[in-house]
Amino acid sequence: MKTLITIITMALSTLFVNAQMTAEKELQKTLDESTAIALKEHNVPGMAIAIIKNDQVIIKKGYGFSDIKSGETPSSTTGFNIGSISKMFTAWGIMKLVEEGTLNLDTPASNYISGWNLPNSEFDANKVTIRNLLQHTAGLSVHGYNGYESKNELTSIRQSLSGTSNPDEAVKLIMEPESKWQYSGGGYSILQLVIEEVSGNSFADYMQKSIFKPLKMKHTSFDINKKILKNSAKAYDEEAKEIPLRLFNAQAAAGLHTTIDDLILFAKASFSRNPVLSEESIALLIEPTELSKGNYGMGYMEMNRFGDFTLNGHGGSNEGWQSGFMLDFKSKSGIIILTNGSNGKNVLFGSMKEWAKWHGIN
Repeated sequence: MKTLITIITMALSTLFVNAQMTAEKELQKTLDESTAIALKEHNVPGMAIAIIKNDQVIIKKGYGFSDIKSGETPSSTTGFNIGSISKMFTAWGIMKLVEEGTLNLDTPASNYISGWNLPNSEFDANKVTIRNLLQHTAGLSVHGYNGYESKNELTSIRQSLSGTSNPDEAVKLIMEPESKWQYSGGGYSILQLVIEEVSGNSFADYMQKSIFKPLKMKHTSFDINKKILKNSAKAYDEEAKEIPLRLFNAQAAAGLHTTIDDLILFAKASFSRNPVLSEESIALLIEPTELSKGNYGMGYMEMNRFGDFTLNGHGGSNEGWQSGFMLDFKSKSGIIILTNGSNGKNVLFGSMKEWAKWHGIN
């Protein structure tokens, strides 16, 4: 009897595995067909994608061109700017300091910084805490950043916050803290300054030492140096014309450069015990707030639009780059998409929908 049960179990297991492999091949075929059409239709040179199912990478592939002139195809080691997905990593940097007892989420941010203060306003700046900066509930200005075309134009985060570099980057208190959810890249620039002040390092160095190195993310950096540029895709505008890679004073909000392989490492670290953050801290980061109407936690968006499952992550949008990083923590699954075109959102949303349709039934 035991032998018969064992045979039946093995047969059922084989059928299940074969069914899964067939489903994955069908998804791959669908993505191959739809991506080729979408890239051409929207003037997006290239895309790299990874799909994770039950903590295992089932698809990892590049499409189109990382560099039109050379004809090179993006790979899992090709570098991309990921725009506002940077905020997710900044949130990890902050929570690392919270776990170490260096920061308190509910302390005014002004207690941790010097050399810059929010301009006087009718609102109480002491209510601008680390927590509501992470949550976009601090009542601050500056939605996002355009960046700069060369390192010669870069200044410091304090000059950016003051508007010295660019008046549009001046961060101000424009509404009562904790009264409304309003997306503010400016709030993450304050967090960048907080990290520099309390760690005694540059923001890029702190993130390298405390987040990327422990997670073995060797090709991820806020410092856009020669090593990073060597393996980077080129950026392209709406007409697929090459444009300069834009650089940022506001690194914490928009400046991270990384690869599919490194983002896979980050996704896997998010699902299980890792050397940076506890499971409790990660759960706190992804928990959505009431003021955001359940759409945003601390550095993480929450999405339920694609099916009967919840996705947590972030999107990224800079000139020449569009990206998406979404995880289903319950099933340890997710999708990562990086593009090197300003119209990339039109391509990546199509791929996300195809994956979500598949994920909902597999």
